[in-house]
Amino acid sequence: MKIGVISGAEICQPVLYHLASKKANVTLFYAGLPGVETTKQMLSFCEAYRIPIVVETTKDNIYEWVHNDRPDLVFIMGYGRILNITRLGPLISGVFNIHFGALPNYRGPSPVFWQLKNGEKNIEVCIHRITNKADAGAIIWRKCITNEEHYTYSFLNQYLSNITLEGVDFILNGFLHGNKLMEFPQDEATATYYSLPVLKDVMIHWPAMKTAAIFNLCRACNSWNWGAITRYKGIELKILDVTIGTDKYDKEPGTIINVENNLVVACLDGSCSITFMNLNGIFFPGRHAKQFGIAIGHQLGV
Repeated sequence: MKIGVISGAEICQPVLYHLASKKANVTLFYAGLPGVETTKQMLSFCEAYRIPIVVETTKDNIYEWVHNDRPDLVFIMGYGRILNITRLGPLISGVFNIHFGALPNYRGPSPVFWQLKNGEKNIEVCIHRITNKADAGAIIWRKCITNEEHYTYSFLNQYLSNITLEGVDFILNGFLHGNKLMEFPQDEATATYYSLPVLKDVMIHWPAMKTAAIFNLCRACNSWNWGAITRYKGIELKILDVTIGTDKYDKEPGTIINVENNLVVACLDGSCSITFMNLNGIFFPGRHAKQFGIAIGHQLGV
């Protein structure tokens, strides 16, 4: 059996390594820009594990790859285009999308960000059949994990890419043994589609956001956006990590309260301690904030 993987991100590496280590006949279609560092890294990875790779140069390359490589089964991970299933021919029954979000509640291209930002109690990963509609196919396998405080966007993408191996093996075993896979159609009445986050989605709004919302946003922006965005004296300040404090201060939200051990800021319902930040491209821990001229009484967000 030949197994194809379609991806545009490094999150596919655990699946590729897992299949290659089992001596599976695996091939990769990669939607990375030729010459960029991530594509070079993926080419090097595939060379090391003897995995054939085709790098996308046009939107039709993928259908050429399907025709030329003729995989029996395909897993899609982090691929940016919606496939035209009529051009997949008989392969369509063996194409599965791996989605790092609860379905049908978190459809769209960045489910990890939105689940973290919204403070979901649990995080899900699903494997579903593909249709001409994004993330709408019947679910074959899913797993739910508790949303832990240390989960960030980058950590969770890596973690879920490893958890996914369980679902990949489940589907492969079903095909190898001729077992019919149970399918669970999605409820369109409860479906929600989330687009890629834009500037307003990654900004800290001190007067309106509670400490938990700030905490969740910082995790959701770490590290793809290098932090949740606020401003300090007109300069962009990105916050990567905070801890929540219970002490309340009679100060406007966003006011700096302490700069000795960490950068403590008054919030709508308490305070938060900024432990790591990025000021105009300079990364430093909160305990060094005063070395950058940040002082008690100064205001964030202006």
